[in-house]
Amino acid sequence: MLTSVGRGRIYRRCGCRDTARHQLGARCPHLVTDGEHGTWSFAVDVPTPDHRRATVRRGCFPSQDAAEQALRRFLEGEAGGYSADPNQTVAAYLNAWLAAKALVLKPTTMARYRDYVRNDLIPAFGTLKLDQLAHRHISAYVTCQLAAGRGKTTLYRCLATLSSALGDAVRQHRLPHNPASPPVLRRPPSPERRIWTAEEAARFLAYSHRADPEMADLFEVLIGTGMRKG
Repeated sequence: MLTSVGRGRIYRRCGCRDTARHQLGARCPHLVTDGEHGTWSFAVDVPTPDHRRATVRRGCFPSQDAAEQALRRFLEGEAGGYSADPNQTVAAYLNAWLAAKALVLKPTTMARYRDYVRNDLIPAFGTLKLDQLAHRHISAYVTCQLAAGRGKTTLYRCLATLSSALGDAVRQHRLPHNPASPPVLRRPPSPERRIWTAEEAARFLAYSHRADPEMADLFEVLIGTGMRKG
């Protein structure tokens, strides 16, 4: 069975072989008689850098609808200038996302994103296909990290980085939804802030006058007038 979807083609194939051990693929007679036999694939012709055309084939989809959705996302990604390959791994996507973010983010923000992606997210999810990453994978990761003593604030920031990356994938029509939303871990409460006593403020100013007299004058004004950063 062959169905056209825009530029692409949807078809069913299997792994059966003939007597010479050649794979039958889409020619298997069981595909005609048994609607549950085999899996669904798509094929689409794409341009190459040398202005020729190559055929991209992706398979093992459980249904015709799943293959059609994957093909549509692939074509939308190609039109938008980003990869929508259903075989793309989480690691490949996150590395591409980091490269794009490096053009627009501050170096300090990029350094934090890079640390979380390379030290945490890729080791945890990198081998999964992006389309396979699910909320259950993220929930299991959080459970293991908390059991190992990972701080909630650090873990929350790590997951926020993942959610930001996957949110971009949704906006690009690369994914139908963000598997990191709703968040698995709530934002930890900020530590309660305590106002210095007069004695503590005096000790701080005395130290400041010894260490940095110019800044000490500014600190004294701030403490004396109650001015705060807006």
